[in-house]
Amino acid sequence: MATTTNVRGGALMWPTACFWGACGVFTLDMAYNQFDRWFSASVLASGVLNIAITPWSVCVLDGWCDDHLSTTYRRLYTRFVAFTCLLSRATIVYKVRGHLADFRGREEAYERSWPSSGAHRRRYRAYASSVVAAYLALVVPINLTRLYLLYRYEEYGDSMLLLFFFNMYLQNWSMCCLETHFALLCFGVYLKFRAINDELSAVRSDVMVSNRYPVALRSSLPTLVTTATSILQDPCGRPMEAAVEELRLRHGLTRESVEQLNNMFGGQLALSLITLCIMILFDIYNEAFHVGGGISRSKFIFGWLLQYLFRFFVIVITAHSTTQEGYKTKVLVTEINNRHLNNNTKYELQLFLKQMNHQSIDITACDCFTLNGRLVASAIAVGTTYLFVLIQFHSEITQFTDNKKS
Repeated sequence: MATTTNVRGGALMWPTACFWGACGVFTLDMAYNQFDRWFSASVLASGVLNIAITPWSVCVLDGWCDDHLSTTYRRLYTRFVAFTCLLSRATIVYKVRGHLADFRGREEAYERSWPSSGAHRRRYRAYASSVVAAYLALVVPINLTRLYLLYRYEEYGDSMLLLFFFNMYLQNWSMCCLETHFALLCFGVYLKFRAINDELSAVRSDVMVSNRYPVALRSSLPTLVTTATSILQDPCGRPMEAAVEELRLRHGLTRESVEQLNNMFGGQLALSLITLCIMILFDIYNEAFHVGGGISRSKFIFGWLLQYLFRFFVIVITAHSTTQEGYKTKVLVTEINNRHLNNNTKYELQLFLKQMNHQSIDITACDCFTLNGRLVASAIAVGTTYLFVLIQFHSEITQFTDNKKS
């Protein structure tokens, strides 16, 4: 992945450019977005306002406030969502100012020395356009439709209630934009790991051929070995130790990019994933027990759940794939190191392994949890547990209400 217009430009990138230009902290060319100060101020103001008017909005939306226990948790829920969105925006704005310049400089230096291939550029553009288009398709129509129906048909609706939901969707829009920031930068790092592994695979193949057919036998087997002339050269004709050294440097720079991603997006990712899990949990509970009424809620529940699940899996799968590709390098280097090689190449390979062992490639959410496949299973287990807790809570509310009436 590169930060030049050669890689980030093109027809496929215009949805991303527009999306980030409207609500992103930085733009497509990794420059700080000057419009962000206004959008961030709007998000912060909307979060504070929603936290203040949450008790009123819950009562107006349901049309009653008699059940103290029933409304308490919904007030906590809406306030929690508003607070996390507010904190997420503030965190990423602060982190980007401290780390974006370093990340951009490292990416540009890498691209100048080792330009991305045409296939990798096309893959990056396709991924970026697909993710952003999916975000827009899942978020915009359902939110605008809900606002329209609230405006037209909500019995207890008024301008303040409409403003409450507009603020909520604005905060959701902000978090979506920040998530695409991470996903696209992370996928760029994945492509760099993959390019390194492709070259290491070629080196491994050359070493295997060299070990199988030693130099003394190559003159009699010209058809079997056509690319390499000795065990000290890779398929590109460079001395093997020079090729390994270059790949080691490239991998080191890419690992530093992973570290920068953790520094910039760690807190924001933790808030996004926790918020998504809580919204999934409470939306399922509210729909199952018809809590938190509102106009035509059932028509939107599946759209919201699809949106939350898509956002969760985009973050986790992209991070997991990047980490797996980074650790795949260790396997390839180990396999090459186990072959018969000269001392210089052995030294470079062992230094490569030592550096990888002393620097983590894991992508984490503020060091709270690692973004990998196991996180999905953990989220399902924890979500199921707390769903049963909410069901028990609902039963106690019902029993309390019945006893109060009797």
